[in-house]
Amino acid sequence: SINGGFSRMDNDSYIPNAETSRTTMSFGGNGQLDNGLFLSGTINYTNTNQSAPQSGASAFNDYFGGAAGGSIFARLFYLPRNFDLNGLPFENPVNGNNVFYRALDNPRWIAKYNIYSSEVNRAYGSMTASYDVTDWLTVLARGGMNTYHEARRNVVRKGGIEIPNGLVYTEDLAYLEQNYDFTATANKEFGNLSVNALLGMNMQQRELTRRRVTGNNIISTGLNLTDGTSTQIVDLDFASLRRLYAVYTNVVLGYNDYLYLTLTGRNDWSSTLPDGNNSYFYPSASLAGVVSDMVDLPLFVNFLKVRAAIATVGNDAPPYRTGNVYSIGVPFTPSGGAPINRASLGNRLGNPNLKPEFTSEYEAGFEAQFLNSRIGVDLTYFNRTSTDLILNADLARSTGYSQEVVNVGELNNAGWEIGLDITPVKLNNGFTWNSYFAFTKIKTEVIDAGPTGELLLGGPASTLGTIFRNGAPYGQIFGSSNARDDEGNLLIDPQSGLPFALPTSDIVGDPNPDFTLGWTNTFTFKGITLRALVDWKQGGDFYSFTAASLLLRGQLKISEDREAIRVVPGVLGDTQNNVALLDENGNKIQNTIGISAFDSHFSNGWGAYGQDEVNIYDGTVIRLREISLGYSLPKSLLEKTPFGSASISISGRNLWFNAPNVLEGLNLDPEVLGELPDSNVQGFEYGSAPTTKRYGVNLSLTF
Repeated sequence: SINGGFSRMDNDSYIPNAETSRTTMSFGGNGQLDNGLFLSGTINYTNTNQSAPQSGASAFNDYFGGAAGGSIFARLFYLPRNFDLNGLPFENPVNGNNVFYRALDNPRWIAKYNIYSSEVNRAYGSMTASYDVTDWLTVLARGGMNTYHEARRNVVRKGGIEIPNGLVYTEDLAYLEQNYDFTATANKEFGNLSVNALLGMNMQQRELTRRRVTGNNIISTGLNLTDGTSTQIVDLDFASLRRLYAVYTNVVLGYNDYLYLTLTGRNDWSSTLPDGNNSYFYPSASLAGVVSDMVDLPLFVNFLKVRAAIATVGNDAPPYRTGNVYSIGVPFTPSGGAPINRASLGNRLGNPNLKPEFTSEYEAGFEAQFLNSRIGVDLTYFNRTSTDLILNADLARSTGYSQEVVNVGELNNAGWEIGLDITPVKLNNGFTWNSYFAFTKIKTEVIDAGPTGELLLGGPASTLGTIFRNGAPYGQIFGSSNARDDEGNLLIDPQSGLPFALPTSDIVGDPNPDFTLGWTNTFTFKGITLRALVDWKQGGDFYSFTAASLLLRGQLKISEDREAIRVVPGVLGDTQNNVALLDENGNKIQNTIGISAFDSHFSNGWGAYGQDEVNIYDGTVIRLREISLGYSLPKSLLEKTPFGSASISISGRNLWFNAPNVLEGLNLDPEVLGELPDSNVQGFEYGSAPTTKRYGVNLSLTF
């Protein structure tokens, strides 16, 4: 048999000059030769092109320097309401240079000229050969590859403010992953006992190369080529190689087709760990029984299965975490002298004693169906403990490094996953209403954060970030907070009328949600299917730069009355001892000191430029994740056509959300929170681009 596929996607963003296209082709097949050898294989190719103006997060353009800002969102938060951005010119009609009311790049000018583009060509596939040596023994060899090349180009037009002479940089990335498995599988039955045993070997290799060339000072506007610049610098030339070898086994013992014991074991050898620590073994065991096949149950119980498992999983490190790395810099050429080559030591301290991290977990649960499968329950409790986690931790700059690679002690995650499937209505005319609930609740706790009991994992600033602390949930938001008395009242400086900070930063928020709940309703009737998915995430704090920026600049409706004199609610306090001041009768003194609008919004202590805790919000959000309406044509209408099936559907995603504890009028979607994919930092919103609603039409045909 053979199969093939083709798809094409084009997407135009609400961001000006931002677009994406993707073309995918695939081909595969399988067959058995006369000698009994079975062969199968697939190959897939994808071409992705995307381009967009600079439109990243804007927080660092206001709070942490870089006031010029290269993002189209960097200044939108700060525009006066009476500035006609779309009506006033944004470029010089003579030379096309930037025009703006301040010494900044106009967002419209950025959107037109400063374009980042990327083209990715990716191919991936695998080939498998298997042979039945006997009726109970099969050997298999499988090899697969995943490779891509990405060509990036970033253009900053000449004539702007941030980079007046402009620049062009090109970056090429090449990635190749190879994966090979060799297995032998035996299947035997001995009366009521069945045995399925697998023994295998795996070889895996990952290669990545990156090379970036930056050209500064564009010679001729519009000639956006690297060699069309005055100077070119190779500012990145990087290669990494990672190998992993493994042997593994899997044994499944079955009894009477209703009781199964599964045992596994795997040993890995990794090239990214030092000698002596690069070999690690991890096993697992699970037991599952179909109780409804073992014993007679009440008639309303159609199916009951119980299960329990215990497992350990090992993990190695990313490449080059065991040593200290030097980078080659641009040679320095003194006046009248010969070039002097330069190399600089990286900011990350490697760990020559790095160990693999391990995660051990036990879980138990059951699946059950009742009342002719009108009600189904899938419940799981799990308890997961991770030890020797491999993390980058902040380090005192006095050491000469800013981060160090560490094995952090112990982290525990425990929780419940519950699936409830209900069919309240199922009529003889074919109308069916099915409702499915997926509930997850996880509690995390840091058991051991190392010798000091805590580690700062990074974040926006040295005093604002994510902390890993003994006894606290994972990934707490660490920042400055206002002083309070023993009753929780804000302490007010009697000299200024403003709250004042505690001397040291501390935990000011927990980004972990209390629970998540997904609710899917599906209605079907005579080929028509209506489906809706509602999500609910309860809790989970986050720090919002968007809220801070818009609030303190009066850009929200709730800020209309921003010029009034304000009195901060609280009691007068001692700024040296952080305790409440008392009157002659021993009572706390309520604050009555008025402050100006400027002090309220900008001064250190109360407004968004004050302590970090005032910018923390609860991330509870309820959203209509998706709704779709589809129709499948009856088989009778397709009998004389080449089609096996035909269906059409319309859908919408992210159509509505409500975040009740975010500032009124802000319309911020808590889903825009994000850090780098490999970061352990969480709970920060950096002035990100808004999320979008998506609508689609799908036509599906089979032949």
